[in-house]
Amino acid sequence: MSWEVVSCWIEHHPGLASWVQAVGSIAAILAAIWIASRDSRLRRRAEIEVKSHSIVRAKTVVGDAGRRVYSAIETVKKFIVTPDLMGSISADLNQTQQHLKEAMSSPGVDSEIYTLIFLARTAVEEVAQVMQMIEKKMDLEKRLVEQAEIALNQITAAYESLKIMSSLLRVSSS
Repeated sequence: MSWEVVSCWIEHHPGLASWVQAVGSIAAILAAIWIASRDSRLRRRAEIEVKSHSIVRAKTVVGDAGRRVYSAIETVKKFIVTPDLMGSISADLNQTQQHLKEAMSSPGVDSEIYTLIFLARTAVEEVAQVMQMIEKKMDLEKRLVEQAEIALNQITAAYESLKIMSSLLRVSSS
């Protein structure tokens, strides 16, 4: 088939250009829809991945805070309270507070995650204050230890909430 035959056929079908234009327009619209849909899916996956990583970081830091607070409480219960012991506990709790503060400002932390980390941080601050009271009195008051244990329960609740968020995020991303 030569170009002359094709050219002759096109010249004898004047509506052909309109049909080609219509088909091209429809193809362009479908391509635009597909590209927008793909970009939306990719963006959503990226957001889920960032949130997932932030939950993992938050769980790690809040879990560590819980272990450190638990250790501080048990240490004060089991050993004689000395300034050196309390200094060590205080330094450990200060380090924990710093880790929680850093986790609050890490990428992907939304308001829900921020709130849970903040609750854990305030609980650690409360335990640090209780430990200072114990150190100043140099004796163990049951009421102060109970106050620290309540703060530990708040940290545990924040950790459990983060675990639930992580599970829900995995289910919704599937």
